[in-house]
Amino acid sequence: MKFTILLMGLSILISSSHTHAQSEDPAAKPSEPQQTQNAGMTQEKMANIIKRLVEKTEGSDNNLNFVFDGISITMVSDSAANRMRLVSPVIEASKLSEQQIIASLVSNYHLALDARYAIGSGLLFSTYIHPLAELTEEQLVSAVRQVATLSKTFGTTYTSGELSFGVQAPEEERIEI
Repeated sequence: MKFTILLMGLSILISSSHTHAQSEDPAAKPSEPQQTQNAGMTQEKMANIIKRLVEKTEGSDNNLNFVFDGISITMVSDSAANRMRLVSPVIEASKLSEQQIIASLVSNYHLALDARYAIGSGLLFSTYIHPLAELTEEQLVSAVRQVATLSKTFGTTYTSGELSFGVQAPEEERIEI
């Protein structure tokens, strides 16, 4: 498969993105990154929202496993890095056909709203990644639905279910089912 090498290099990464204020004086040191205030979303708040959505959860606030609409999802977060992610394993990467790889990439552009397909640890995942503190309850609930739907629709419509980007894929990118 000509896309295997490219896709095997992809991984799901959580990275903290800090911006430094730029000074008019080029010799001045950049300011330190702003610390995220606790006024926004926290690991505990996320866990409580998930616990209201589903019957059973396992794990801790920063690594919570649950089943939503029949789909196994893991929510991991790092408050120090201000990142969270939802992941749901879909299929072993080695079992992907070239058509499925292309369809997943096309979906990421046209059909998946905020959730995406990604490869890591030898698996194709349905995933959602977002800054933790800036996340709202509505975004989290929507993200859980999208990750579950993207997992369910792999191999058929490859959609997150919320809505598409609003444009039809060019003919050469259309997914044939």
